[in-house]
Amino acid sequence: MLWHTGNAHNGYAARGVHCQTVYIDPKAQMVIVRFATHLIAGNVANAPPTSLPAYQALADYLIKKDTAL
Repeated sequence: MLWHTGNAHNGYAARGVHCQTVYIDPKAQMVIVRFATHLIAGNVANAPPTSLPAYQALADYLIKKDTAL
């Protein structure tokens, strides 16, 4: 299942029940893959609320760096 972030980059992610993530940011031309094997299934309990904002911050940095060149 893909989850749309609703951010300005039209990013989306596929997330597994043990906190695995594939995050795609088309505007930054970036893909992040997070491998995880939490013992308890369930993203709500395992995924820190900082993950998606961190991926977005990295994408923003890459875009800013690319436009500065």
